[in-house]
Amino acid sequence: MPQPARAASDRIAAWLLASVSVLAVAGQLVPAWPDWLTGVIGWCACLMLWHRVKPLQRRVVLLLLLFGGTGVAVGTLYGHHGFIDRALTQNLPLVGMLIAVSFLQLIGTRPGAPEERLSTGRGALFRTLIGVHLFGAVINYSAVAIFADRLSARTRLTLDQATALSQAFIIGAVWSPFYGAMAVALTFAPGASLTRLMCIGLPLALAGLALSWFTLSSARHGYAREFAGYPLHLEALWVPFVLVVLVLGVHEWQPAWPVLAIITLSAPAVTALTLLLRDGNLTGAALRRVIDVRLPEMGGEMALFMSAGVLSAGMAGVVAAFQIGLPFAHFGAIEAAITATAMTLAAWVGFHPVILGMVIGPWLAQLDPDPNLLAMSLLMPWAFGLTACPLGNTILAIHARYQVPTRELLNRNRLYSFQMLVLSVIVLQIYELVVAP
Repeated sequence: MPQPARAASDRIAAWLLASVSVLAVAGQLVPAWPDWLTGVIGWCACLMLWHRVKPLQRRVVLLLLLFGGTGVAVGTLYGHHGFIDRALTQNLPLVGMLIAVSFLQLIGTRPGAPEERLSTGRGALFRTLIGVHLFGAVINYSAVAIFADRLSARTRLTLDQATALSQAFIIGAVWSPFYGAMAVALTFAPGASLTRLMCIGLPLALAGLALSWFTLSSARHGYAREFAGYPLHLEALWVPFVLVVLVLGVHEWQPAWPVLAIITLSAPAVTALTLLLRDGNLTGAALRRVIDVRLPEMGGEMALFMSAGVLSAGMAGVVAAFQIGLPFAHFGAIEAAITATAMTLAAWVGFHPVILGMVIGPWLAQLDPDPNLLAMSLLMPWAFGLTACPLGNTILAIHARYQVPTRELLNRNRLYSFQMLVLSVIVLQIYELVVAP
């Protein structure tokens, strides 16, 4: 396809993805809306952006579609219905939220002035961990790229810096409503409380940040004397604070509204309002730039989530067709710990928690578990298992963009992942004893 024609096709696909975000909210708030139509639009956009999907992602997407489509066909042939519609619509709220959150990069933290000196030491390490965690909790991987670009502006990104950024960013998945992890947990653990999950996840995330800080500032790492940190300024922290408060406030005001719909509406609204106050008549151009430039770059990510929904529907079809039994008789803290452990170990060898969660979540939901317990068992492997996943987007991007040795980074993160897994198992037991009904 000629370059001008391809560019035009990419713009059309980008606007289709933007419409998916809007229509996904309509599907959650308007029961009569035909979700299958939104699914078709989403797949049309993914097909138009297929040329942008990386070879590894293509293979993963095709395998998910192959196995998922086979499962849907088997379930349908055995007389069960609804799996085709489920394959089209399974992950639409999640996809819509991820598209909406991409607008937040316009108001995220900006790098300090190039001439601003990078501070060193334990304090610099602490500010870097807190900064990338808070901004990553809102603008996702964009925060890692902003921090890493600034830290590597004059010298190569060190292994200690890469370790700090990857651990502090990914652990945010255990509590942040703006991560795909929380979207998966709320989708496949119906009835889970965002407020309760955040109350449990935040202390766990703080423990993870403390573990990273103590490790990287220990004698083994030279007490962080040479660690050059990001020049974070306190006034920049209003973005994550406002967004989290807004989502929780609207959720309390309208508890019947799905959390994913609230996030999908809040992210572009806060972005647009901030830009209007800050940049005035340049707002429209900035928003269009995200649609025309950023959304086409998300083609591979969107294809992965859409195809994971097909796999989830296919697994449901196979379970229904062959009446496959559940692995547990009931789902309590021990079963949640086994689930989290299995998913974490699977992540270490390359299985992304998003795929595992979308398959395991609906399967275990048949046991009628405490939804918060199930949601936590899906969140935890993402929050620390993904730090040691060789096929995780963050690890791959850090290696490709900053030439950080992957093996050494994964070895460090596996120890961190194991330590956090042990802590999470303890948290699950405490939850069942103290909180669960």
